[in-house]
Amino acid sequence: MTTSVTDSPRPARSYATGPATRGLRLLSLLAALAITAWILVRYTSLPPTVPTHFDVRGQADDWGPTWSVLVLAAVMLLLSLGLVALSAHPRVFNYPLEVTARTAQSVYREGERMMVAVLAGVQLIYLGIALSILDGPGSGVLTWIGMAVLLGSVVIGIIRLVRAGR
Repeated sequence: MTTSVTDSPRPARSYATGPATRGLRLLSLLAALAITAWILVRYTSLPPTVPTHFDVRGQADDWGPTWSVLVLAAVMLLLSLGLVALSAHPRVFNYPLEVTARTAQSVYREGERMMVAVLAGVQLIYLGIALSILDGPGSGVLTWIGMAVLLGSVVIGIIRLVRAGR
């Protein structure tokens, strides 16, 4: 038998989110909205085919219809909005440890921080892809930086979660 988070004995969240976490969440949300707006503004001036895939050097190696840029924008915006909403509710996360009344607040805080850092990494990836599509090759380094931030956020976040759970 499984239980949902709402049925679980996990305590409610009671800590206040720090200003750095709130600021990074807001900045990431604004970045997602700005990148999406930029794509929409540039959409009518795009050629009939646009790059849809890039090799490890950032060079386009597959092409598709212009409307595929709208799919990218929709997916990335929805992903970003989902991460913004999820990061504000760390009680529902699936933690790699038992959350007790004694450790809950510190575990929730670290979970929230990790999700906001993941959100920031996603924005760097989104910007790198958008730059590569709209302004041509050479922007792949930003995508790689975003992937490094994303991976680092998860690894460091899990380490911090485990320490907070002790």
